[in-house]
Amino acid sequence: MAAVMTLSLAACGQKNGPAASSGSQGAATGSAEVQSGGQEGIVAFTDQAGRQVELEGPAQTVVSCYYVTTYAAIALGVADRVVGLEKKADTRPIYHMAASALLEKPQVGTMKELDVEAVAALAPDLVVMPKKLMDYADTLEELGLPVMVVEPETHEGLVTMLELLGQACGVEDRAAQLTNYYEEQLDRMAQLTEGTERPLVYLAGNSSYLTAAPDAMYQSSLIEGAGGTNVAAGLEGDYWAEVSYESVLAMAPEVVIIPAGAEYTVEDILGDPQLASLPAVQSGAVYAMPSGIEEWDSPIPSGILGTMWLTSVLHEDVYPFADFVADAQDFYQTFYGFQLDGSLITK
Repeated sequence: MAAVMTLSLAACGQKNGPAASSGSQGAATGSAEVQSGGQEGIVAFTDQAGRQVELEGPAQTVVSCYYVTTYAAIALGVADRVVGLEKKADTRPIYHMAASALLEKPQVGTMKELDVEAVAALAPDLVVMPKKLMDYADTLEELGLPVMVVEPETHEGLVTMLELLGQACGVEDRAAQLTNYYEEQLDRMAQLTEGTERPLVYLAGNSSYLTAAPDAMYQSSLIEGAGGTNVAAGLEGDYWAEVSYESVLAMAPEVVIIPAGAEYTVEDILGDPQLASLPAVQSGAVYAMPSGIEEWDSPIPSGILGTMWLTSVLHEDVYPFADFVADAQDFYQTFYGFQLDGSLITK
């Protein structure tokens, strides 16, 4: 235990593992190709931080330090291999519905801090962590634990993460099935909305509706993929940007979307006197994404459903909401193995 603690302290401030120098910025943003190992039985690839990772074989036990990769484990059919996961698992509805055994697994940390001792005690074949936790990678590897760093913050990054996790666990076909579905549905939504008017859409942040998604955020691609125009695309940054009432009124969105994890309601926006002249408020076009399943506005395996949901909201004449509900239920039956209650799919 003392040795583990010493190694953990020694790792503080070290942001790059010994193999990280071979990576490129493209790899970190999700453009790295999955690479196969040349030795028989060996699984080798470059992760999304440009680090070389080598496993003796497909990982049979995994510690997932990030809810996105835990979601991915469920979608790829390997949730039973997860021996440890991120904290606050009981707040994730999808775990209760699709993989309740995860709720009994040890919880090893948050996006801000990882419990190295807890991870080491589980002795997994692979540790999967987001780039924000990469400081811990060296320490874990010195303890003999392979680490895969992921960065699924864009559509391309999400696809690459799924491919990497599929290879690491030996379920490449399953990963291909999921990523192919993603691409097929993006093409389908584009075809359905081709030639239609593109409504002006404001997608608000979780903490306040006076924050919006700039073009660099995944949420902006969700709007564009659904046949809309992101009125906040011109804002700077790659995270929720704070805006004033005056700015929102100047953007004049025709539709306002509230994300699944919002701390406010549709009624809060409709009842705010300072937004009374907003076109979306005047027409009542303020919609909340379903909050009892997953965060469809995030780069997660089911994130494609966010684009599909929004398409049905913006263009119900070409993609009726009832069709989306049926598609979403089929998705969860196919990839998560359970029948989703249609009453949870709201708008």
